[in-house]
Amino acid sequence: MKVFLPRFFCKKKLLPLVFLFGFFYLNAQVKLRIEPGVLLKTKSENIGLMLNVEPKIEISYNSVIGLRFGISVNSQKFETNNSSQFFIDEENDNAVISFVSTFDHYLNENYNRPYLGIGIGYYLLSPIDVSFAGSQNILEGTVKNQLGLLLRGGFELGNTRLGLEYNFIPKADIKIPGDKAVGIVNNSYFGLSIGFTIGGRKS
Repeated sequence: MKVFLPRFFCKKKLLPLVFLFGFFYLNAQVKLRIEPGVLLKTKSENIGLMLNVEPKIEISYNSVIGLRFGISVNSQKFETNNSSQFFIDEENDNAVISFVSTFDHYLNENYNRPYLGIGIGYYLLSPIDVSFAGSQNILEGTVKNQLGLLLRGGFELGNTRLGLEYNFIPKADIKIPGDKAVGIVNNSYFGLSIGFTIGGRKS
């Protein structure tokens, strides 16, 4: 008992210390990137905007992984199957919300660091207002959520990042109640962003 109790006591004390050390180490490595930006080549009459928030963790000196939470506004482009029968309201704002796992690789370890990145994730698409031509009745057109691909690149200057990204999202049918397809929406979009990094300092 004289040998067992001290060892048992040490293990009970050591385990919380290991977890505490791991928590502070992970907290020191996590960076939070906030990236507002504008969309390029949109067909909407309204301005296209985007905002990404992304926690990231370094896995090597030149590589990081992350989970990007993003929203783009007015990125969708519409096509009707029969323009004489249905009308899609393109003046109303539309949105795409995304959850994308990411991988970035930096080309050097300098203060000015070019990077290339890739990601894959889930894109949630907003409903679309559809009406019969000449009618005031509005129908809610739905679009299935899609699995998409992210390609991006740019450079960082310290904690500031300037980047260009392309989100490839497969085209999807616009369906009204009754499961009738009335058009197609192209959800893919280009974006230009400027980002700011918070955290990641080692103690």
